[in-house]
Amino acid sequence: MAGMTKAKAYSVARVLHWFGLGVILFNLLSGWRLDTFGQAAKEVLLMVHSGVGTVIFFLMLFRWWWRRKYKLYVPPRWWKRPSMVVQWVFYPLTLIQVGIGLSLASVISYPVVAFGLIPYSSLAPDNEQLQATFLQAHGLMAYLLILLVIAHGADRWKALFLDSDQQPVAPVARPTPPPVAETQEASNS
Repeated sequence: MAGMTKAKAYSVARVLHWFGLGVILFNLLSGWRLDTFGQAAKEVLLMVHSGVGTVIFFLMLFRWWWRRKYKLYVPPRWWKRPSMVVQWVFYPLTLIQVGIGLSLASVISYPVVAFGLIPYSSLAPDNEQLQATFLQAHGLMAYLLILLVIAHGADRWKALFLDSDQQPVAPVARPTPPPVAETQEASNS
């Protein structure tokens, strides 16, 4: 990717952003329903959930690296812009959420094998007390992440549609002035 322009780097960042939103929302929303299924279905769904969580972990690391490498989204006084603060808080919290999920999977009493390949449940002995603690932490962190996604979306919506001092999303086409010859003929008449 030698010679990557800032515009192309932002384009890649946007694709990563929307892909990340999709997989994160999938995992956040699918996690709520896991307890409503029977054990056999739960194990299969947890295999998918843990696999997607693994993808989220590496995606967030890559996004963080991409943003730092190309110095993206670092406007002056970024800490005073709520959407920027939410973005910078969201990265570490998402990584922590995956870590909590991994910890939960490692002490759970049934097999959790991400992608059918990574045996997370083999990392530690089964422990019901830790399982309950990690499950509660995983759920609370999920609530926090959902609130941050909503806050970020509301802030972007507000900036896009309500704040008049914001730059428009796309440049507004302005009428081009008539050629000089037409202007002179009109003034001579």
